[in-house]
Formats: sequence, structure tokens, C-alpha cells
Amino acid sequence: MKLTIALYDSGIKKNTSKVSTEISNLIPILEKSFCLFLIKNPHFTGVKNVSISLTLCGKRKIQTMNLKYRKMDKATDVLSFPVFENLRPDYKKTDPEILTQLELGDLVICKEIAKAQAREFGISYSEEVIHLAVHGFLHLLGFDHEISSKEEMIMERYESELVKKIYKKIKAIK
Repeated sequence: MKLTIALYDSGIKKNTSKVSTEISNLIPILEKSFCLFLIKNPHFTGVKNVSISLTLCGKRKIQTMNLKYRKMDKATDVLSFPVFENLRPDYKKTDPEILTQLELGDLVICKEIAKAQAREFGISYSEEVIHLAVHGFLHLLGFDHEISSKEEMIMERYESELVKKIYKKIKAIK
């Protein structure tokens, strides 16, 4: 299976090309890590190509999207727009059709919030973008921490495992 992440940077401003390049360089690691995660998922049996769109944007854009799609008039760190309702590995697959190409959906990450959270958590901007991408990726599969504390714990476990694996891969190439 091959997973492809298309990266878009909305509203590129001065001095952001270095940051954009830094994130672009991490995309292959995210792709491989997400792919390894999906291989274990029965929904992806027979799938050869999976794609995700990842857009980095500003606070105004993400706030507008959050209001339009979630009826919440505030900026947020990440929004996920899944194509499918539920592709969780623990969710019974009802569609016997085997797709060879699968679009998971779109992720939108707010650059300003990611930078602020990186400072707050004492990590790099790239590490925070990775964390937000993993969080959004899990939402694309149907995980939702807002449903219950049990669901929050399930999602946090997967998120923590994936983030640790990705950070380890990044440290190995540095």
C-alpha cells in the first residue's frame, strides 16, 4: 500500500518558506507511518493507494471553516474532513467492495496556533504539526475524543503511539 499526503500552504508570507520546507521534508515520514498504521486495519485490505490532503492556513481561515462546518466561532488547531464516516479497525466493515484507491479526506492545520502550542509544550513547530496531523488522521478514520471519556482514551492511546513512532523516525534521520 502507498499513502500520499498532498501538502498545501495557504497564505504563504515572508520568511515562511523555510518552515514550509521543513514540514515538506517530514511528509514522507508521515506517509510511511500512516501507511503502516493502516495496513493492520481490515478496511484497507486490497487498497493500493490512499491519499490525504493537508493544508496549513492562518487563524482567520480556520475560524471561518470552524464556524461554517462545526458552528463554533473560534480558531482551532486542526480540522478534519473525512470522506467516510467510520474506518476504525474496531468498526465492522459492511461494504464487501474492495477499493484499490481511497481518499481519506482533508486536514487543515492552523499555523499560528501550532506555533503557539509548540512554544507552550516546549517542542518544535514541526513536532506540533506532526502531532496535529496524527490527531486529524485519527479523526479521518472515525475516532472522536469528544464522544466520551472512553473514546478519548482510545484515541489518545493511538495518537501517543503514532506520535512516538514518528518522533523516533525523525530523530533517527537527524
